[in-house]
Order: sequence, then C-alpha cells, then structure tokens
Amino acid sequence: VSIAPMLLVIFLLIYQFNISYKDKTFAHLTELVQKHKQNVDAFLNEKLAIIRFLAANYTIEQLNNRKFLQDQLLVLRKDYGNVFVDIGLISSSGKQLAYAGPYDLANADYSGAEWFKKATGLSYDISDVFTGLRGTPHFIVSVKISGDNDFYLVRATVDFEAFNYLVQNLRV
Repeated sequence: VSIAPMLLVIFLLIYQFNISYKDKTFAHLTELVQKHKQNVDAFLNEKLAIIRFLAANYTIEQLNNRKFLQDQLLVLRKDYGNVFVDIGLISSSGKQLAYAGPYDLANADYSGAEWFKKATGLSYDISDVFTGLRGTPHFIVSVKISGDNDFYLVRATVDFEAFNYLVQNLRV
C-alpha cells in the first residue's frame, strides 16, 4: 500500500522534470538561434550600409570611373578585409559601365539576371546566393541611385567565404 503512492509520486516527478527540462532546452536553443540571426543580419546590414554610403556620397561620374572604383575597393578591402570581391556601376539596361575587381566583367550584361531584375524594383537589395557569371557562389549587395532621368545600380559582391566563416562560427 505504501509503495504504490510512492511510485506514483516518483513517476509524476520524473514526468514533470522531463517537461521542464525540454522547455528549458528549447528556450535556450531559441535564444541562440535568435542571437545568430541577429549576427547574420548585422553582417549583411553593415555591408549594405557601406555600399549605400558610397552611392550617396559620390557622383555617378565618379562611380563610372574604373580607377575611382579600384581605389574605393582597395579602401574597402583595407578596412574590412577581403569581404568585398568587386564593385561596379550598372546602367538601368543591365550593362556594367564601370568595374573594379579580379574578374573580367567590365562589360557584363546583367539584364537577364534574377538579382538585377529584383534590384531594379527596390532602393537597395541583398541578393540570394548564386553562381552567376563567375561560376562561384556569391551574393550581391546593390543600391539604386538616380541620375540623368535614369537610374543606376552600385553593386558589390560579398565574398561567400567570409560569410561562411561567420556562419560556421555561429554553430551550436
């Protein structure tokens, strides 16, 4: 008679402990995921802010100068490491007008690219990861600027390895 109530209490305690433990674990993992999401968002927003700064503080004539873009890319790489692979100015028709970077993309045509189509409808955009013309995974940060009754896109490629490094360091 005394063992039955004791076993019932033991099973209830184990059950309650199990529920409590699962809730605590889930809450902890939810908090970790939220912090990691904030870190990734901060990384992407920082890169976007840098390109927005370039687009807002320099004229289209300056941005259309290859040497000027090369100088800006060197400054970005000096300040932020090799996070930025290249930078360019693209017309509303999708033709790259000026380019600085390691690839031969000086006269690239992006008019059919999904990221370009999406970016033309927005003030600024961070694309999804894709392989594109260079054949390696990357993503584009772009900002639309107006000029001469038309618009242009200032776009920079963010190194996917730098992004991967950030994500790998966020593993649980």
